[in-house]
Parts: sequence; C-alpha cells; structure tokens
Amino acid sequence: MNKSAIPLEVRRHKLVASVRNQLKDNVLVGVSGGADSTALLLLCCAVSLQQSSTLNVIAGHINHGIRSESDAEQQMVETLCEKLGVKCVSKKITVTPIDGSLAAGARKGRYNELASIATNNNLTQIAVAHHATDQLETMLMALCRGGGPRKLAGMAAARQLTTNIALIRPLLHSDPAVLEDICSLSDVTWCNDPTNCDTTTPRGKLRIEVLPKLRELWPAADRHASNASVMLQAAADTLDAQARLLGEPDTWSRKELSNIPQDIVATLMHKSVGNQTPFETVRTIAAAITDTSTEPRAFDCGSQCIVHVTANEVRISQS
Repeated sequence: MNKSAIPLEVRRHKLVASVRNQLKDNVLVGVSGGADSTALLLLCCAVSLQQSSTLNVIAGHINHGIRSESDAEQQMVETLCEKLGVKCVSKKITVTPIDGSLAAGARKGRYNELASIATNNNLTQIAVAHHATDQLETMLMALCRGGGPRKLAGMAAARQLTTNIALIRPLLHSDPAVLEDICSLSDVTWCNDPTNCDTTTPRGKLRIEVLPKLRELWPAADRHASNASVMLQAAADTLDAQARLLGEPDTWSRKELSNIPQDIVATLMHKSVGNQTPFETVRTIAAAITDTSTEPRAFDCGSQCIVHVTANEVRISQS
C-alpha cells in the first residue's frame, strides 16, 4: 500500500472510522471508476494504513463493454490501483438482458463476476459504494411500484451474495458530494457515466427531474431516507420472524392468523404471494381470514397463485 497516495486529510476523515466498523475481514472493493466507488477504495486503503490494521484490500473492476468509454475506464481504474499499490483484478463480461433490461443483466453479471474474483482470492466480503441518494431513489421507486416492507426499506447495509460471500454497503449514509471531495483531496480524477443522467429511464428521470424538486421542500430528504431505511429493515426482519413462527412458508393456522391485527395479516400475505398482487386483493384475503365464516374460499392472486382459506388453515398453491 502506497501511504503517500492517501493524503492525511483522507486518512483522518470521519468516514474512515465508519467504513472500518463495517469491514469484518479482508475486502474486495467493486470499483467502476466513478467518484463513489473510487472514494470507497480510498477509504478502505486509509483503513488498511492504520497502525493496528491487518486489512488487505483488492479492487475488482467489471468492464461491461456496453459503452465506448468502457475500456478507457478500465485503464483508469488499473492506473489508479497501481498508484495506490493495490492489487486490481479486471474482468470483461458480455451482458445478457434480463426481461429486456440491460441494466438488470449488467448488475447480475457484475455481481457474479465480483463473487468469482472474491472466491479466487479467498475473500468473504465485497464492498460496493451505494450512498444516501441511491438509497432515497431505491425507496421512492419501491414506493411508487407498490413494494412490500422489504422493498420499501431499500438496500440493506449487508446481505449474503453467496453462501460464503457477503455484499456490504459501507456508504449508505454518505452524501455523494462528500465522496467527490475525498477524490479531490486525493488528487484523483473519476469518470462520469452518462447513463446515470438518462431521463429515458425511470431512475434517471427521478434523479434529474424529481429529486431536485423534492429537496426544495425537504433539503435533508436523502439523510432522512437512509435513517428510515434502518428502521424499515428492522420492521421487515420482525415481519419475517413473525411469519416463520406461524408455520411453513405457504401454510398457516387460520386461528393463529386471526389473533394478529388484520393489517399485519395483509402485509404477511402480500409478502407471501408477491408484490404483483394488488394490495386491495390482499386486504380482502386478510378480512376473510379474520372473519367468522367457515366456508372454504379461494382467491386468485395472479401469476397462477391461489390463496385458500378454510375453516382451519390458510394455504397458498400454484394452479
């Protein structure tokens, strides 16, 4: 690690302690070449340089080959890593769209390849640079698309990407402007992905046209969303635990469900049948579960999903 490449202002930055507290082991940092992931790499390097640290940092760059700038961005990341004295593993992939979405295909391919790099280097953590604004966008899109509790909570700070590899997001509470400052303090340039400002996509339109108006009303919206996400993640965890206590994933005791407030029953049902089912339908099912009728009833939730309410049980089947 080249200590001289990380200025003192960055090594003493308050985000270094925040990142350090979320790193449980040696780490692979996903680096696109943008300001956010570049700042995350610099912060991880700053952690590694601390006197008591044994952290080993490796950078992983995935070249999707989608844009004309892709090869130049790969070279930029590799040059930066050479300057920092950090091992860099670059991989070029072919992106296959998922349900017509190139972005979804790129994301799946990127995470698969990062997991492969981590495995080959005996790493159990992959750090990515999603920040507070990314979280706000994700939560708003989930709200407008009709997401359940887990989707409304946005991105988790950590989740298992594979059985042995965790995906962590140490910067979810960070302002992207601060991340740019970290790059500038380090005299590091970054690339700007023009697709981030593409207003033909829902996220791009939200980012460019909606969020500035939102911040005129609530300037701290990004920070409040990232804080709310923590509470919503906890609420979603509680619902998951409640669902596990009630029985199998597709069969429950009607009597036990009837002892739970109807809106919570509706939320549990919505989670079980999938977000494609209108919440009004799920509330109708919850009302049937908690009423006094013993007649068997069946509710079509779409996508060949049927909820059966009998005198004693509630069961989900695929027709």
